Amino acid sequence: MYGKTSKGRWILFSLMACGFCGGPFVSGATLTGTFTDIPQGAVVNLTVEGPLDWVHWGLVTESSVDRKAGVTPVIPDFKPLGLNGPYPYGDNFNSYSWSDGTPTANVVSTTTGVWMYGRTNGFEIEVPADTKQTTLKVYVGTFAAVGNFEATLSGTGLKYTNASLSNMSNGPGGCYALNFSADSPGQTLVVKYTVGRTFAADGNVTLQAAALTAPGANNPPAVSIANPTDGANFSAHDNIRIAADAADADGTIVKVEFFQNGARLGESLTSPYSLIWSNVPAGRYVLTARATDDGDATAASAPVEIFVSEGGGTLSGSSVLPPANVDLTVAGASDWAHWGRSSAASFDHKAGVLQQISNFAQIGTNAPQQYADNYTAYSWADGTPIVGESGTKTGVYIYGVTNGFLITAPADTEVRTLNVYVGLYRAAANFQTYLSDFSAPAYTDTSLSSIFGNAYAVYTLNYAAASAGQTLSIEYTAKTLYDADFGNVTLQAAALSGGGIPTNSPPVAVTILNPAADGNRFNFSFATQSGVSYTLEFTDSLSPINWQPLTHFAGNDATVSVTNITTATQRFYRVGAQ
Repeated sequence: MYGKTSKGRWILFSLMACGFCGGPFVSGATLTGTFTDIPQGAVVNLTVEGPLDWVHWGLVTESSVDRKAGVTPVIPDFKPLGLNGPYPYGDNFNSYSWSDGTPTANVVSTTTGVWMYGRTNGFEIEVPADTKQTTLKVYVGTFAAVGNFEATLSGTGLKYTNASLSNMSNGPGGCYALNFSADSPGQTLVVKYTVGRTFAADGNVTLQAAALTAPGANNPPAVSIANPTDGANFSAHDNIRIAADAADADGTIVKVEFFQNGARLGESLTSPYSLIWSNVPAGRYVLTARATDDGDATAASAPVEIFVSEGGGTLSGSSVLPPANVDLTVAGASDWAHWGRSSAASFDHKAGVLQQISNFAQIGTNAPQQYADNYTAYSWADGTPIVGESGTKTGVYIYGVTNGFLITAPADTEVRTLNVYVGLYRAAANFQTYLSDFSAPAYTDTSLSSIFGNAYAVYTLNYAAASAGQTLSIEYTAKTLYDADFGNVTLQAAALSGGGIPTNSPPVAVTILNPAADGNRFNFSFATQSGVSYTLEFTDSLSPINWQPLTHFAGNDATVSVTNITTATQRFYRVGAQ
């Protein structure tokens, strides 16, 4: 319900400091500005408009910042001026598209943006300036207000002001184009866009996007891979078609080259730009494209990852909300792991077995941190270095786009089940797992997401490789952040069952001592060993046998007495040690 800008017209205003106009004389510095309204329904292609850099704000929340991928960022995030906002909105009069973005790679016609209300409230953007001529386009609007636009070039005294954007209520938006250059490096163009006059209590200014280009220069082209999609699976020896979209705002595309894992596959000289990669062997591949324009400027696409498998193994996955309480000793018959109990470096796992679930490896540059308010509480009785835990809600998290965790587990021809307990805060995640021999298609899931708070999942992976000595790898990373400062993914625990229970020592002997019955009490005892996990089960009948769990605990080199009170007339017990 919050719209934008003013009447259909353009304004040109130029300022240069001079000796007779009262300002300092600045040789070579320039600042000119123009305003152009944007018709309702028009689509602004930021990939084309911002060959040097672009930014879009408010795609999902007020903290959403999408920008051009594959370049060093030049346009920073805005600074809010005042306390009334920012807030997101989704009904802008024109829309925005891009095909080379991060964290959102491709968007078609979004009408989102951000707004601030109240007089003198608004936005500030600071862009570096040097002696090169540069053009910054800022896409803004108003709702029930007049917008004051001001641009100042540091070290020069040059200023551009304009207040022509005005809407009595909703209305179309506009674009301010600023052509500027400083007479020395290290200067700054400061842009402020604030509420001037208001026509209603909620009168506001809006900001949607900004784009950077260099007039008169050969700006780099734009390129993105259109096919295949990220995370796609193929069969070994398939012929895979790789296609790219490429455009050049100030010239033409000469060629588009294609690469896999950095090795050149070939090139395409005409649109549509594509090639066939023939007889592809099993493996994991990262595909990129590089476009060259008629001025010999180049640009690289964002990477696309694909998997090629040759069969013989199995890998399937699913996810649900985890329960409020998880007993890792019960869930992880073969092995289990928990992270973050006391600190970000805490790693507790099953004792008395050969460790199978690895400690996590950090993905990305941001350090893991510990937290203690998880949805699920975890307990165990056979752990190391902490032997027992009655219910901890701790875990670890990593913030930042593409940052996260990598863990591994063994794989061979026996079927195993691995449960991985994860979560996130104000983010969307990418959960991806694959076998080292690529004997089954990779499993990828991007459904876990939360715009405003926490979300949790337990992923259940059933898998077997085509041969012995293989590995299952699990990568869990942030795909999109809905909070640029605090959005993160979390990891708490994992539990493995099946495939046998490898141990560091021969099986532990268990001898039942003094079994007896006294009314409704069944009693027995047995000696325990430190470092060994014991599980007690019972059944009331051996035909059929239906073993039920009774209890579990870690041994301590002492004799344990067990008393079971029941109304059953007979009961059979067994003790398992591992």
